[in-house]
Amino acid sequence: MKNNILRLFISEPPKGKANRYIRQKGGGVFKPWNIASWETKASWEISLQTKNSNIVLPFDCEVSIQAVIFLPDKRRRDIDNMLKTLWDVLEKTNVIKNDNLIYEIDTIKYVEKDTKGIFLKIAPYEEKYHRIEEAKNFIKSSDIIIEK
Repeated sequence: MKNNILRLFISEPPKGKANRYIRQKGGGVFKPWNIASWETKASWEISLQTKNSNIVLPFDCEVSIQAVIFLPDKRRRDIDNMLKTLWDVLEKTNVIKNDNLIYEIDTIKYVEKDTKGIFLKIAPYEEKYHRIEEAKNFIKSSDIIIEK
């Protein structure tokens, strides 16, 4: 499995995507230039890094993704919105077949002045039975009452 691990670096952190689409009269929808620009740049950088890779792409199996997002300042950014943009680019560049194949995500935001980008480690997913069992046991043993 070790040879099925893909490591990538994109020189800019992803732009947040939630509620960022612009609607025009007549029903047309388009992405703001900063998101479209990031997607283009990220796609180019990914294609350069995967061009000579010996890993068969796209991943068409369940995957695990580790991400370290390097941010140059403490400006507020939502991880989930940044990741939505990233998943779209990983699909468009044929790194993953579909983002519904992402079964595990481990993400860190790290702030360091004058450092920016995102490091990714993508590998086939291996089920973490101990974590699943821990969750099941907690649910069974808890006194939490959830109203329906």
